[in-house]
Amino acid sequence: MKKSDMNQYGLKPVPDPKGNSTGKAAGKAISRVVITIVSLFFATLFIIGIFMFSYVMSLRGEEIDIDLHSLNLDYTSFIYVDDESGNPVEYKSLYGGESNRIWVDYQDIPQYMKEAMVAIEDKRFWEHNGVDWWRTLGAATNLLSSGGSFGGSTITQQLIKNLTGENDVSISRKLKEIFRAENLEKKYTKEEILECYLNVVNFGSGCKGVQAAANLYYGKDIKDCSLAECAAIAGITQNPYAYSPMNFPDKNKERQQTVLTEMYNQEKITKEEYDQAMAESENMNFVFQEATETGADDTINNWYIDTMIQDVVSDLQSELGYTKEDAQNMIYYGGLKIYSAMDSSAQEMAENAVANDRNLNSDPDMQCGVYMMDYSGRVLAIVGSSDEKEGNMWFNYATDAKRQPGSSFKPIAAYAPAIDKGIINYSSIVQDDPIPNYFDDGTAGPNNYDHQFRGPVTVQYALQQSYNPPAVRVYQKLGPQNAYNFLTQKLGFTTLVGGGVDDSNLGVSIGGVHEGVTVKEMTAAFQIFGNGGQYNKPYTYYYVEDHDGNVILDNRDNISTQAIKSSTATIMQKLLTTVVTQGTGTGAGVTGWQIYGKTGTTDIDDNSYFVGGSPYAVIGVWTGYQNPSRLRNTNASKSVFQGLMGAYLNTKQLKQFTTDSNVTSAVYCTQSGNLAGPGCPTATGWYEKNNMPSQCTQHQNTTSSSSEEEEEETSSNASSSESSSSSSSSSSSSSSASSSSSSPAA
Repeated sequence: MKKSDMNQYGLKPVPDPKGNSTGKAAGKAISRVVITIVSLFFATLFIIGIFMFSYVMSLRGEEIDIDLHSLNLDYTSFIYVDDESGNPVEYKSLYGGESNRIWVDYQDIPQYMKEAMVAIEDKRFWEHNGVDWWRTLGAATNLLSSGGSFGGSTITQQLIKNLTGENDVSISRKLKEIFRAENLEKKYTKEEILECYLNVVNFGSGCKGVQAAANLYYGKDIKDCSLAECAAIAGITQNPYAYSPMNFPDKNKERQQTVLTEMYNQEKITKEEYDQAMAESENMNFVFQEATETGADDTINNWYIDTMIQDVVSDLQSELGYTKEDAQNMIYYGGLKIYSAMDSSAQEMAENAVANDRNLNSDPDMQCGVYMMDYSGRVLAIVGSSDEKEGNMWFNYATDAKRQPGSSFKPIAAYAPAIDKGIINYSSIVQDDPIPNYFDDGTAGPNNYDHQFRGPVTVQYALQQSYNPPAVRVYQKLGPQNAYNFLTQKLGFTTLVGGGVDDSNLGVSIGGVHEGVTVKEMTAAFQIFGNGGQYNKPYTYYYVEDHDGNVILDNRDNISTQAIKSSTATIMQKLLTTVVTQGTGTGAGVTGWQIYGKTGTTDIDDNSYFVGGSPYAVIGVWTGYQNPSRLRNTNASKSVFQGLMGAYLNTKQLKQFTTDSNVTSAVYCTQSGNLAGPGCPTATGWYEKNNMPSQCTQHQNTTSSSSEEEEEETSSNASSSESSSSSSSSSSSSSSASSSSSSPAA
């Protein structure tokens, strides 16, 4: 076979089968991995996309569960006081924490304020549906590229953030905010949203809303603010601390001018308005600067306002069922309007009477409480201490302190109810002698301040000279339980205790009550002697409105209680006038005026009271020490009363008390207490026409000359005619006051 023939059967070179299969397998494996990864990537993206789409779609119904018409916000409360014309004017604002908010309706917000806020915060506010997508896309780009804050919020979105308090920087919150904004604008008009925004957002220095800002920075309502002032306020919201004019006035000015420029560029104001506002911005007048310079501290209430706030809190609890905490929150966060009954002039007079009283100033440790009201129940003035007031809700000696009233209790615990029941009259004879078994150990009592006794005396003289045994004997005839019921049911005393055990004992008739009573209670009780026997519950406010203007508390129809007959009131007023003209209360008289009243000191002279009235007002004064001890001067209560009542009456026209038509005057015998006959020592008294004393028969056979001698001998037991005593009520005030300074039961 030829070699060539052999070649045709020879083996041809072939590739290595093992090497070829390895390369192909590797390529296929890589391809499969890539395909798998890509598939997984797109599958993941698809799943994420579905999830994101589902999540976003789930947020489309996202809303805030808030009604813009009834927001649960903190609002500033206001106190109003009548001016000299009787018109209520704003006196003081009350707000808790550091935030001050005063809601103002849309129509009361000036157009400049609305335009300024829209121009600087959301220039497409009136066109978008809650979200400005151009700003939102720009903010998203900023977030992804530089990691900055999202920003781009519209006024609607900012409002939502302020109402919800959600402030975290996240895409999730931003998405919720977007849908909430769109849904909010479906429920409310642009005007409603802008009104809410302007009342809610932070305008620096504790101001929430434009009204509070205008009040603080300019001392005016927002409706009265100029374009420049509105621009300055609008510029604060971006950074309330940095742009507050109280903190950085220069930065506020820069921001203000930026707002004005935006308003002009957006054609919201004319060139003339722009130029005028820019000129004004160079010399802004912020009233808070003046307040800071004067150092005035408006945060400390006077004694009256403290008491009024406590009364509102108490009435919210008793009449509307609030808890004490909720009632206090209403005062400082509820946006109440409280129309105070305070007489600003009388309050100033009361504070001056205490501050300038020579008896108080002679003893720096002596404390004083003063309560003043008219005969309708309106409280005119309150002073709770002789110390300078340096804080709020201090202990008040006029309303909080319970101290024994001494003899000032006699008219209301014994004499008035006894006359009212016909048990005694103006000139009834009572014994001024110790009462057997008066004290628990069986000994007789009580003593008089001078430790002497006069035997039979008239009711008039016993009250004038403040003798103790006669008051106790009248109280015995009346009945302790009757007296207790009269004090608690007719005169509003709540501090008496025991209901027949502690404060129904004989000592109550001369002021020996278990825990003591307040100056407020004593003053309110004594009003019955000057207003025909009517008791009116004291009130420190006329009425209170809630944030929406609804009256929720009202004292304007204060209901009177007929505590004693009008005739009894007249007789008691006549009796108590002699205390001031001739008795222990001479240091309290006011020249030319009818003044009635009663002194009261306790056994060891640790409390001194004077309570009394004029035809216009009734005043109670207590003096003593924080820790009871013997007073070095018991005249201060009378001198403070005289100083305050005198100053108050100087502003009034002269008038007299009205004498009840069923009361008549008559001359009585000062020895028998009966109607005088020939030869009787006499004085003039006042009686109910249908309950006149009988005729005196003791002096029928005496001559007129002997009667005159007898009258001279017994003149110490008689009072002069009421008709001649009223004009001389203070003629001997200084000497008589000093003579009673050491009288423990006067």
